[in-house]
Amino acid sequence: MSSDPFNEVEEDAWQQLKKLEGLGASEFVNENLKLDFNNVYQELEEIMNDLNEALNISKESPAQFNLTNEDISKRYDILNKLEDKKQSIMKSWNSKINDPRRIREVTSMSNRISQDGENPFNDKHRIDNEFNQYQQQELIKDQDLQLDSIHETMRNLNQQAMIMGNELEDQGMMLDDLDHNLDRVDNRLQQGLKRINWVIEKNRERGSDWCIGILVVALIVLLILIIIA
Repeated sequence: MSSDPFNEVEEDAWQQLKKLEGLGASEFVNENLKLDFNNVYQELEEIMNDLNEALNISKESPAQFNLTNEDISKRYDILNKLEDKKQSIMKSWNSKINDPRRIREVTSMSNRISQDGENPFNDKHRIDNEFNQYQQQELIKDQDLQLDSIHETMRNLNQQAMIMGNELEDQGMMLDDLDHNLDRVDNRLQQGLKRINWVIEKNRERGSDWCIGILVVALIVLLILIIIA
């Protein structure tokens, strides 16, 4: 006959439940205790899964482990008891850690406070939440101010870009007018140069005629003087 896996796993399950119950009954709750509780709970979950698997194995082959239907039924009852106990411990634990009035671990600062009087740290969870909300609101407010500043800067840049665009457009129109005027001036200069060249050519022709006339007169005078002599 093979060893029964259910009995081996069941013992581990009860031990983990006992350990989990002891952690949940602690008077003070701190981060280390929360971590230990969660670790034990995870281990218990794994053991419960193994226990279910062991029950399925023994249910499929009851003769192999010398089990009767009554034994199988009792094992289902054991599983239900373990599950109920686990749920009860978790419910008690969640109620404890979510209670704003729960007793917290005494710190060096709280040692100065009389335990007989009102402890201002009893409502620390609510104060922490309000402080976190205040910080978030301040952070959102700062982000809004930064976004408003960025929006204002972008609007100013957009206005400057529009002004620059209008100025560039005006300068472009002025350049077009200047180019048109330069074309007109160039045309006039070309016409003026043509006239000047024409006058110069005419003057050159007239100058040549005068020179020839003077030379002819000079030759006539010389001929007369020679004849007379």
